[in-house]
Amino acid sequence: MVPVPIKPYEYFLVQYVPSTCQDLRVPIGVFLLETSGRLVRYGLTTDWRVLRCLDPAADRAFLEMLPGHFAQLVKESSQEPTGTSLRQRLLGMAENESGAVELSLPRGLETSDPEQEFDRLYAEHVERRRAAPSAAPPRQGSRRWIQERLQESLKRHNLWDRLSRNVSVEAFTAPGDGFRIDFAYRPNGMTHYLHALALDHDWNQAKVLSYTFGRIRQRIPARLTALVGESDPARPAARSCRQILLESGIALQPLPGLDGFLDGVRQEMHLSWPEGATGVSS
Repeated sequence: MVPVPIKPYEYFLVQYVPSTCQDLRVPIGVFLLETSGRLVRYGLTTDWRVLRCLDPAADRAFLEMLPGHFAQLVKESSQEPTGTSLRQRLLGMAENESGAVELSLPRGLETSDPEQEFDRLYAEHVERRRAAPSAAPPRQGSRRWIQERLQESLKRHNLWDRLSRNVSVEAFTAPGDGFRIDFAYRPNGMTHYLHALALDHDWNQAKVLSYTFGRIRQRIPARLTALVGESDPARPAARSCRQILLESGIALQPLPGLDGFLDGVRQEMHLSWPEGATGVSS
């Protein structure tokens, strides 16, 4: 029997980012390609139970349209003359990560049986996630860490149930845009948005937020405040991120002044404190 040659391949993981756990990425699909760019096989889960446990606010309609979205992507790519545009599109998605669904950068492997290798990849990365993973504690200063501090403060100020959460922006950008802004409220005809951001680490997200806010302001009166943690002003990434936000008209609110800022939000919403209550922790 002539041995089957071992050839190089690469694969992309389709990953869901729970809205409250931005440091956690849950694989929901796999694309396996030849190094030429030709698709060998791909698959996406249709079991969203784990994701909805991790992210109760997940948009079910958005999740259920994902298999059709990627099927259309594969179909359109197969009609290209070169037949390699699928890899280019997947790579573009991986390099411009944002929103609830991201793609990993391609990872290489070698095998003589790509079909069997796909089954192994799918079982290892996607099917094993049917048991809900436990999220690691957020890294101090990360976006998820800032989100948790913001969530605690909103609850302490009795604002948690008064603000819209995980706010969709596709009405302002493009249908299917999975990017979401953390919070919004509209006390006086102007929509005010709040979004957690780590200046040292979220340069790409700052660009997405800047573009998104620009599109929003073209349509409605709006204001956006980025809630940020402490950062080293000497770091180029932090300086660049800060510049992108400020030049886009996005205000910055450091965490140390969050209680005073949220007192201002309560005043904007004409909310009074219950007798004997206060928003500042003792």
